[in-house]
Amino acid sequence: MTKTELIIRKEASKFRDSAGLSPVEPVNIQSLLLKINVLTVYKPLSESFSGMAVKNDGKLFILVNSNHPVGRQNFTVGHELCHLYVQNDFAPHACLVGHFDPSNKQEWHADMFSAELLMPEDGLLEIIPEDQLGKNQITIVTILKLEHIFEVSRLALLYRLKNMGLITETVLNTFKDNVKKSAIDYGFGTALYKPANENLIIGDYGSKAHLLFESGRISEGHFLELMNIFQNDEQNQA
Repeated sequence: MTKTELIIRKEASKFRDSAGLSPVEPVNIQSLLLKINVLTVYKPLSESFSGMAVKNDGKLFILVNSNHPVGRQNFTVGHELCHLYVQNDFAPHACLVGHFDPSNKQEWHADMFSAELLMPEDGLLEIIPEDQLGKNQITIVTILKLEHIFEVSRLALLYRLKNMGLITETVLNTFKDNVKKSAIDYGFGTALYKPANENLIIGDYGSKAHLLFESGRISEGHFLELMNIFQNDEQNQA
């Protein structure tokens, strides 16, 4: 493991600690976002737009592509949290996450942070049977179990296992295809691999708008305008 990777591991560990997470437990993404008060909106976006993060006057915002599968959405959130909490000099931009591309240092850093945050090494090792800890010994059943426990995409998990030295690129390529079929074949659910959460808002934006409307401080028309603001923002981004 390189010095930079060790630094990223330390960053993810520090973030986990600040959020009250143990070093090994899976992250409940929606609970985490509510707890740390990051306003997060899920909207249908183009395939090449995983999400984006914005920091403005201390207020934190994440946009996530609801057209992507749930596991990939979760990884996107971890990626964007790196931009918000670790990379102080980042500029808001459309992110395509999970490629672990070293030619883009900032995006690679955010991908690695998300992997460390959502799939802590000790947490993975607790679940992987000892007889599967040698290189290329891990089975598809264990892979399915891991991705469902940590609620991440197959590809993100495989990259993590490769980075830990447990699989090679060849094995990664073997397991990355036919994801839904493998889940069905071994009796696992498929919700993790499907799009979801369209128009979901995590945070107090909606509740504040409701309170203003119910107290008579804004009209029904203004309330609907406030609730549609993110849809309008998305259209402006297109």
